Amino acid sequence: MIAGVDEAGRGPVIGPLVVCGVAVSPRRLKAIEQMGLKDSKLLTPKRREELAVRLKKICSHELVVVSPEEIDARMAGGSTLNGIEVECFAKVIEALRPKVAYLDACDVNAERFGLNVRKRLSFEVEVVSRHNADKDYPIVSAASILAKVHRDALVKKISETVGEDVGSGYPHDPITIKFLKSYYAKNGEMPPFVRKSWKTTSAVISDCLQSRLTGFL
Repeated sequence: MIAGVDEAGRGPVIGPLVVCGVAVSPRRLKAIEQMGLKDSKLLTPKRREELAVRLKKICSHELVVVSPEEIDARMAGGSTLNGIEVECFAKVIEALRPKVAYLDACDVNAERFGLNVRKRLSFEVEVVSRHNADKDYPIVSAASILAKVHRDALVKKISETVGEDVGSGYPHDPITIKFLKSYYAKNGEMPPFVRKSWKTTSAVISDCLQSRLTGFL
C-alpha cells in the first residue's frame, strides 16, 4: 500500500484541525494520478466535493480531527502545533499500515518532520516528507482534498448550529472576524469552537474591550 498524508485547518481561529491519510495499492495508484488532482486550496469547493466522492470509492482513508478545545489544552500544556500534527500524521499511518507514506511536511524542516513521524510508528515504513507534497504527489493531493472537504463540512455545521455565518474560520476572512467581534460583544466570551490560544482571538477581544472603554469616555 502507498499512502499520502496531509492536513486542513492548521491556521484557522475557528474549527478543528483535520489530518487525513489516503492509501491505495500500487496498481490503483494510476487511477488517482489520472484524476488530475491538485492541492485542495487550488480547487473550488464544488470540485473538491466531486473528487472526494470519487476518491472514497477507490481509496482507503483515515481521518483524525482535533477540536479547538484540545488544541488549546495541548498548547497550554507545552505542546506545539507541529508536535500535535506529528502525532496525528503518525495515527493515520498506523491505521493505514502502508509500505510507503508521502507526507506534506508541516515543519520548516521537512526531513525533521518525517523523522519525528517515523519515530512514533510501531512498524517499518518508508517515509517521504516534503514541502508542497500536495502539489507534487497525487496521493497527497487526494489526502489534502478529503481533509479539506471534511473540515469545510464541520465548519458549515458550526454556522448552522449558531444560526450565523462564521465564514471560513481563517483570520484573513472578514466574515470570520465580524462574527468573532459580534459574538464577544454579545456574550463576553468566545464560543467553544474558537481557538482561544490564537493571537487572532486575543486581538479581537482586545479590540472589543477597547471599543467598550472608548464608549464610556
